[in-house]
Amino acid sequence: MSLQFSKLVEIFEDLEKISSGNKLREILSNFFKKISKEDIDSVAYLTIGKIDAEYKKTDLGLADKMVVRALAKASNKSAEEVKKIKSKTGDLGLAAEKIINKKGKLTVKEIIETLRKISTTKGTGSQEAKINLLISLLKKANSKEAKYLIRIALGRLRLGVAAATILDSLAIAFKGVKDKTELERAYDNISDIGLIAKLAASKKKINIRISIGIPIKMMLAQRVKSLEEMQKHIPGIITAEEKYDGERMQVHKHGKDIIIFSRRLENITHQYPDVLESLKKSIKAKECIIEGEAVAVDKKGNLQPFQLLMQRRRKYKIEEYAKKIPVNLFLFDLLYLNRKSYINEPYPIRRKALEKITKQSKITKLARQINSKDITKVKDFFKKCLQRGAEGIIAKSNAKDSIYKAGTRGWFWIKWKKEYMKGVKDTYDLVVVGAFYGKGRRTGTYGALLCAVYNKKKDQFETFTKLGAGFTDKVLAQLPKILKKYKTSKKPARVILKKEMKPDFFFKPGIVVEVLGAEITKSPLHSSGYALRFPRFIRFRDDKNPEQSTTKKEIKKIK
Repeated sequence: MSLQFSKLVEIFEDLEKISSGNKLREILSNFFKKISKEDIDSVAYLTIGKIDAEYKKTDLGLADKMVVRALAKASNKSAEEVKKIKSKTGDLGLAAEKIINKKGKLTVKEIIETLRKISTTKGTGSQEAKINLLISLLKKANSKEAKYLIRIALGRLRLGVAAATILDSLAIAFKGVKDKTELERAYDNISDIGLIAKLAASKKKINIRISIGIPIKMMLAQRVKSLEEMQKHIPGIITAEEKYDGERMQVHKHGKDIIIFSRRLENITHQYPDVLESLKKSIKAKECIIEGEAVAVDKKGNLQPFQLLMQRRRKYKIEEYAKKIPVNLFLFDLLYLNRKSYINEPYPIRRKALEKITKQSKITKLARQINSKDITKVKDFFKKCLQRGAEGIIAKSNAKDSIYKAGTRGWFWIKWKKEYMKGVKDTYDLVVVGAFYGKGRRTGTYGALLCAVYNKKKDQFETFTKLGAGFTDKVLAQLPKILKKYKTSKKPARVILKKEMKPDFFFKPGIVVEVLGAEITKSPLHSSGYALRFPRFIRFRDDKNPEQSTTKKEIKKIK
């Protein structure tokens, strides 16, 4: 028999009360040991507020109004009564807890299956059908179950648990030590925390093969203080490749079917109909997984800023904006070709295979590059890239072991941007974890944001800077609305801070911002041990999740 949802709810209640990341992992690992292999995948999904593999981005299509109607019908109250309770509590989950009080007969399996059915219900009458399915669950739920059921349904669980936390907990539970290397490597190749949980519980050796349709976490580049330092990490021939300020894409092709995934592993195929049609003609392979960067261009083919490209991220008028903002897709890597994985092949072999299957066109092109041992030639190429409107270069190793390391920021790739040159400020992708009251013209919004870097080794976010400059009046006005989804009453378990830097508001890690800064100094006030001087907001990084932000390891290296 499937696990009673009430048992999982007890764990959720414990997780909500704690602010220690280690205690959080202890609770989860002990729980994972006790539950059956048949339920462990569902538990893993639900604990991070999902009902399926993360890359599937399952959308239940439940708006607040629909949930209010479901709660009203399930509790024999009017919609107005439910709204009043919600207004007092500020949370539909807490409202559900107050008005639903059944015996509690729900199982984890029933929750998952019904919510998945809600997500696939489409067409005429779908709203009513979704509401009725939700009512069927609420009529079996006790008050605590109802609270978490509604939060999961609306994507507002906020337990402070992420996939990395689950991986740690699984490693502790089934390996006896906090060693998630094997699990992490598997997760990077398949992005399915439920499947990884099942495999971990089997205690067998985990061997995940990449396959078409399942996105692979993208390999990342390191940074250095000088081009000369680059040679220390990449001896011999360096491939200097143009670095673009666009949207990274992972293209999965199977026959005539093509899926385009973003850096966050979202399916963005429908947003780029022009790229899709071009790929069908340009890629001469039955099945493959390739990577590239889409960049906005003008009528002459000149590279345009990232902000312009982001206008293509929309639900409506997609065809109109495809014509209004044309793009080029610059391909630079190949991970899989005709039933053969290439991720463990050295970079030169991957690039040559990519070139063989690519017929360049007006939209689809190969990333520009040069190969040289001469750092002077690399510098000259870098300057030409900047003149063309590129961000800089990615230096790539041609060594025999230069494999594709999914989800890893290794030394086989090194980025060099104009911001890294001596005397020029640098940029960082930071996570918003807190905010301070606004004063003066900022009354009613936030005066400054508390931003953190990611400590990958400890799976925690450590404060790095207090960000108050660079915001336009429009962005300032939007901040409360943008951050509302992540607002929490207490410090999230994975956020580490010192009492001297306690904010007025806390946010669950979710929003990433690009910040320009002058220099990094040691700081006794920030939990990272470092502070960014003269930070200035540049833009929101909607294409990155918190775990893809600048890491503490990078900060140490730059310092």
